Amino acid sequence: MKEVNPEETTRAYAFEMWMNAPMPMVTLFKTLDVTNLVRTSRKNGLKFNMLKCWCIGKAASGVKEFYMLPVGDKLIRYDSIAVNTIVANREGEVSSCDIPFSNDLGQFNEDYLRLTQQVAENCRNHDITDSMVIGTSALVQYEIDGAVGM
Repeated sequence: MKEVNPEETTRAYAFEMWMNAPMPMVTLFKTLDVTNLVRTSRKNGLKFNMLKCWCIGKAASGVKEFYMLPVGDKLIRYDSIAVNTIVANREGEVSSCDIPFSNDLGQFNEDYLRLTQQVAENCRNHDITDSMVIGTSALVQYEIDGAVGM
């Protein structure tokens, strides 16, 4: 990761607005038909949430703006992407788990299974600080559509 000059990126205006915003967070959500993803999950014995996270990472990895994030008063460009998911832990609470994104679905699945199990067992968040982390807002055991302006 490295600091970049916002004026030399496609994010100059967004960065300026972010720096002056009283609550600089926007949550976008869209209802999608996930029928094919459910079928793929069942047919191949893969976790649905893992496939959803991989699809989010795959989509984000192809958009250069997803690699940039304001940190303090600087704009940072990350070299890699991770996808965040929420894990129900053994104490009946929830923990956060960042999964490094890989174009290789098999590798992503291995990382997802290993890291989510680790977080569920030790009840400690798994944070990746050297990657741009894409939040999925997938809460375990709750039926909500999304949250805005957290």
